[in-house]
Amino acid sequence: MKKMFVSIVCTTCSVFSYAQNLWLSAEKQQYPGTYSRHFQQVFTAMQNQAALAYITVPSAGINAERRFMLKALSLYTAVVTLPVPPGAFAFNIQQAGYSAYRQQQLGIAYGRQLGNKLSIGMQIDYLSNTIRQYGSTNTVTFELGCLLHITPQLHAGLHLFNPANRKLGDEPLSVIYTAGIGYEVSENFLISTAVVQENDVSPVAKVMCEYRIIPQLSLQLGTSPTNAAASFTLNRMRIFFSASHHPQLGFTPNTSIIWQLKKA
Repeated sequence: MKKMFVSIVCTTCSVFSYAQNLWLSAEKQQYPGTYSRHFQQVFTAMQNQAALAYITVPSAGINAERRFMLKALSLYTAVVTLPVPPGAFAFNIQQAGYSAYRQQQLGIAYGRQLGNKLSIGMQIDYLSNTIRQYGSTNTVTFELGCLLHITPQLHAGLHLFNPANRKLGDEPLSVIYTAGIGYEVSENFLISTAVVQENDVSPVAKVMCEYRIIPQLSLQLGTSPTNAAASFTLNRMRIFFSASHHPQLGFTPNTSIIWQLKKA
C-alpha cells in the first residue's frame, strides 16, 4: 500500500510538472532533421530558428499532441514560414491545457545564412498562462540558434531558450540549452544526437535517426522519450504519425501535417 501511494504521488507530481510548461519540457520529442541540410522542415525550424535559412518555399504546418493520453495535457501548434532570401520568417502559435488552465505561446522568428557553412536565427516569444478564476500572466522572452555545416555530411548546432532568465508571473521560466550534431550518411539516412540542459536538472541526451525508404515514405526513431514515427508525402503535403512512451506516464500520440504552398 505504501509503495502504491508513493507511486501515485510521484506520477501526479510528474504530470503536474509537465503541465507547468508543456512546450518547454526538455523531454519533449524532437525532430531528427534539425542538424542536417536535406531533412529540414517547418517543425525543425521551431526547434532551432537557424534552420529557417533552408526553408526555400512558403510552407505551413499543424501539430496535435495528447501528452500521456490526457485531454488536459493536449498541445496544438500551427506555424507558417515565408522565405525571404537569404533567409526566411516564421510565425507560430502553440496552445496547451484545457478550459480551466491554458498556456499560449506566440512567436515570430527569422533565420538566415551567413555564407555556405553557417546560419543563425532568433525568435521573439510572447507567453501567457490563464487560470480560471485567477486571471492570466504573460511575459516576453526570446530564443537564439545557430547551425554549422562542418562538412557536406556533418552538421552541428546550438540553441538557447530564455537566456535572459525571464519569469512568467511569479514563476521562473526554464532556461534551456540544446547542443546537437547530425551526420547524413546519405541524402536518405540521417543520424543525430542532442543534449538538452534545463535549469539545474540533469542533462537529457537524445539519439534520433530518419530513413527515407522511398521519396514518399520515411521512418524516424528516437530516445528520451522513446518514440517512433512514420511520414508520408503526397504531392505537396507531408503527414507524420508518431508515438512516444514514458516509463511511468505512458503513451503520447502525435500527428503533424505540413503543406508546401508551392513547389520547391
